[in-house]
Amino acid sequence: MRGHACGVNPVLVVVAQSQGGVFSRGQALACGYTPQGIRDRVRSGRWVRVRYGQYAAAPDLSGLAPWDRELANHRLAVFAAMNAMRTGSVAVSHQSALVLHGLPLWAIDLAEVHLSRLDIRRHSGPVAGIRFHRGVLTSGDLTELDGLTTTSIPRALVETACTVGFEETVVAVDAALHLGLIDDRELRRLLRSTEFWPGSATARAALGFADGRSESVGESRLRVLMHDQGLPAPSLQVVYRDRYGIIARVDFDFDGFNTLVEFDGRLKYAGATEDVLVQEKIREDRLRALGFEVVRTMWSDLDHPARTAATIRAAFARARAA
Repeated sequence: MRGHACGVNPVLVVVAQSQGGVFSRGQALACGYTPQGIRDRVRSGRWVRVRYGQYAAAPDLSGLAPWDRELANHRLAVFAAMNAMRTGSVAVSHQSALVLHGLPLWAIDLAEVHLSRLDIRRHSGPVAGIRFHRGVLTSGDLTELDGLTTTSIPRALVETACTVGFEETVVAVDAALHLGLIDDRELRRLLRSTEFWPGSATARAALGFADGRSESVGESRLRVLMHDQGLPAPSLQVVYRDRYGIIARVDFDFDGFNTLVEFDGRLKYAGATEDVLVQEKIREDRLRALGFEVVRTMWSDLDHPARTAATIRAAFARARAA
């Protein structure tokens, strides 16, 4: 926010900046706004009501991809929920904590803000867009982020893993491992402590399958697709060379099948020059010259698991015939 340019006076700007961009009705009134002034700004679109009694200057999210807009809106919702809470009564947890920690998420429901009661005697369940959880949290399970008490990355991952599906968990844990934000020892400790939680069996399976060598949401999802379709487990990020030097670091290498699989993100070639595309073709030709079949996959292929698996198996067959 930039002062009056965003419809917020400088005093309220400072308040909002300390609260993730949100401010309460009471804070706006204390800064000199009237109830009618608040209503007028919401109607004109200069302000947005994030939740009852909590507002923000209307953010410009037009340059963000849809999934990034969802994360940005959820982040605002988290700050708005916490701004309405009694200090020290709750901690941001589950997927809401993962959003604050900046981890990429896929297909995880962000319709509710997830908070854990620090007083486990209080009730759990959904209340006005917030889902409250109860559970014993140690000091090691908590951290402070942007002024909010939140569960740590390992704790938030396990919380989320016990409430969402296998694929969604793998995406988040792969990213945390790849970024060096967690280690296996801490995850094992948490899995032991949550052994009898509902959903912990799925969590253990996903954490055991996770691999920090996956470098994107798409690669993690493709790895799950291969697993679900009964394909052999590939090696990840394998470097190949020929007599001219390094050719490439390939995403998936099916050792023994002479087949390489690459995942091309939707935006990988957006705005690419002809020279970039030619170099990519040369790279692929050099890999084929070594005797490999090369299969390229993209986001749309993830929506057709059986067809994608059949394409990879067809490459296995071509490699055997060759």
